[in-house]
Amino acid sequence: MQTYLLLFVAMAAIFYFLILRPQQRAKRAKAELASTLDEGSEVLTVGGIYGTIVELRENDFDLEIASGAVMRLTRTAIASVVPDAVDDDEDDEDDEDEYEDEADDIDDDGSLMTDDPGDMDDPSDTDDPGDTDDSAGDRGVRPA
Repeated sequence: MQTYLLLFVAMAAIFYFLILRPQQRAKRAKAELASTLDEGSEVLTVGGIYGTIVELRENDFDLEIASGAVMRLTRTAIASVVPDAVDDDEDDEDDEDEYEDEADDIDDDGSLMTDDPGDMDDPSDTDDPGDTDDSAGDRGVRPA
């Protein structure tokens, strides 16, 4: 009987630490997030919609998702606050150079240009499983 009681207490402790406690922490974090909102904050909703808070009320808020398009949502619909964008123009320039380099490697017909002719696929060399050609070809098999 004591063994069953000990097992029950152990399972209750595991249940508390693995399920109830993390839920309480998440609920507390979500309540803290909802209380720190300000008008003008850019947020992401649980539905995946980005927008800017136009008006805050006690239990809900108005979210502008486009110029003139405003939605009314509850505070629990906020998944996260979007951090302010950091101006990193230098990274953008590096990305543009990378895309330009890739564009230089494409031939007029849309194929990729390479310096190594071994990189080019030979159109006559097909290892298509649907190929019904019984010749030995490059498979190393002698015809029967």
